[in-house]
Amino acid sequence: MKCLFTISIILFSLASAASNKMDMACVTEFPSTSFVVREAADTVIVEIFNHNGPQYRPVYDGIVTPNDLGTIAKRANVVSKLPTILRFEWPRAKCEYHGPLVKSCMGTTDEQDVNGFKVSGWSFTSSEVTEKTFAGDFKSHKVSAHFSVDGSTYSVPMTYQEHDCEPNRYFRKDILQ
Repeated sequence: MKCLFTISIILFSLASAASNKMDMACVTEFPSTSFVVREAADTVIVEIFNHNGPQYRPVYDGIVTPNDLGTIAKRANVVSKLPTILRFEWPRAKCEYHGPLVKSCMGTTDEQDVNGFKVSGWSFTSSEVTEKTFAGDFKSHKVSAHFSVDGSTYSVPMTYQEHDCEPNRYFRKDILQ
């Protein structure tokens, strides 16, 4: 009986560990900006694909006032010069699994020389959002990556419909490009 109990604990632990994988993908219906997150050994790889080119990369999330337009234009000018695919890697120990589509990685990644810029990631986050309205409840997912380019801070924020994100899945690059 003890042996059966021990085996069941081991199997439960293995199943629990397997279900806590960081793998996920968020892709809009008509591909625009996709986040693909996957584990490889002890590393979490976050790739951001801008299917229509980097000039369509999101650079801001929130309320915009006329005073913000200059700052947003400066950010857009820099991030549009980065490649179509951005890739950041964190040690798995720097990442946390909070749920199938609620995950985070924190800490500065290795600096990369990208198109003449010094680029390093410093966070990736995903969250589930529920909005209660008179018409019902609506779920969405917010995913963002924060990084520095030549010492200045930038982000790629995206909001996805509920069906646009899937856990434990990632896609082949050739399909997303």
